[in-house]
Amino acid sequence: MSTMSQRSHLTDSEAWRVDGRLEGGQTQAEIAQSIRVSQSVISRMWNRFLETGSAGRRPGQGRRRATTPNEDRYLVLTARRHRNMNATLLQQHLRSATGTTVSTQTVRKRLHGVGLYACRPMAYFHLEGPGSRNNPAFVNEIVRFGGGVVLAYSGISTDGCTDLYIIRDGPLTARRYRDEILRPIVVPYAAAIGDDFILMDDNSRPHRANLVEVSLFKEEIVRME
Repeated sequence: MSTMSQRSHLTDSEAWRVDGRLEGGQTQAEIAQSIRVSQSVISRMWNRFLETGSAGRRPGQGRRRATTPNEDRYLVLTARRHRNMNATLLQQHLRSATGTTVSTQTVRKRLHGVGLYACRPMAYFHLEGPGSRNNPAFVNEIVRFGGGVVLAYSGISTDGCTDLYIIRDGPLTARRYRDEILRPIVVPYAAAIGDDFILMDDNSRPHRANLVEVSLFKEEIVRME
């Protein structure tokens, strides 16, 4: 015994064909059996035709859309602005923004409708021969970022420059700046230039300490403020 499909409605093209067969003299039961729907579906279609003159479904009789046009635009704009969002995240954003809850399948349909599809990462294979991982021939020596810092000082002027001085063994304190840079480097260089010499530093804390101020005053070195 065959099982009859229990579709709740006919497509418009099916409805018009059924209408023609009814007007041709076939019974509702015969048509229902031939297209494998219940007779009640044929009966509703015929009553609608007698009432409206049309075998097609009335406007608005279709299944209600899960989203409004504005919500569709929201999904599309959000997907375009955030390319890394998947359907689940877009579903959550829509619910948070509008209060509308839809399935992830609905989200995908709305995006597919405007040509937006998920991007899948390309898979690749890393090919290594047996024993190559620890073979010295395949090892590259590297230095990790942040492994070392070199602090140096040099003075320049329109007429020349001082030698480069490497500051070793710890940070540059005000006392070290005075003892290792001002006295042995800046003072002789200022004397060589003469009264036109003006010191310009970078306003770091060691350069502006009180003991540096005192040292510059004693050496009669003018500093640009």
